[in-house]
Amino acid sequence: MTSVHRARQAKTSKTEPMMTIKLTYFNIQGVAEKVRLALVLAGIPFEDVRVSNAEWGAMKLSTPYGQLPLMEIDGGKPIAQSEAMLRYVGSLATAKGIPLYPTSDPDRLLAIEEACGLIGDLQREWRVPVGIGFQDPTLYGYPPDFRGTEAHSAVVKAVRAKFCTEELPKYMGFLSKRLSASGGFLCGAEPTIADCSLVPVLARFISGGVDHVPRDCLEPYPEVVAYLQRFMAIEAVKEWYAPKEE
Repeated sequence: MTSVHRARQAKTSKTEPMMTIKLTYFNIQGVAEKVRLALVLAGIPFEDVRVSNAEWGAMKLSTPYGQLPLMEIDGGKPIAQSEAMLRYVGSLATAKGIPLYPTSDPDRLLAIEEACGLIGDLQREWRVPVGIGFQDPTLYGYPPDFRGTEAHSAVVKAVRAKFCTEELPKYMGFLSKRLSASGGFLCGAEPTIADCSLVPVLARFISGGVDHVPRDCLEPYPEVVAYLQRFMAIEAVKEWYAPKEE
């Protein structure tokens, strides 16, 4: 499945050569969504390739590290690692006057990296609660035939409930405090790559698509809810998530 995201006219000269970017991932948000959002905010057109599980099986051995996403720039050798892609796109955006990752401002850059580290901590805490539901049970010390049993369902429910009552409030408290002092987004009045990283994580929590994680789990944190709404109200983001014509 392939689509080409054509951003609104960027702030570039008409004679400037157009860079081509191809981003390949599964047909989910996952770890590629933060890169897509950075491209969208930067106004950089890109080819948004979504592969099926069957297609992935055929291409896996040809990838640098046996994983997706992949990014190809001007038809060059595919690069991997979504965090590297995110910072690369952020640097491209900053060069265009959209400060997603302002490498020339050490203080602001430090704030962005600190926020990204906090998001990484949250994602690490979330990894087991979400993964235990669908990954190989032997990764968590259970026998191969554990998956799909009543005992498995009970463990998934307990682990995710614990996350929602212990880890989620802790991290939402950290984020609420930061947002209250920031001026709108994680690192100031304008979005950065840190926001591109966080928003898909929050969106997943309230999607209703994760068993035992209530869709209203963020309601106790009005700063976080308002922040998510603020990001989604950005015109380029609204356009990105608008229903696509077939």
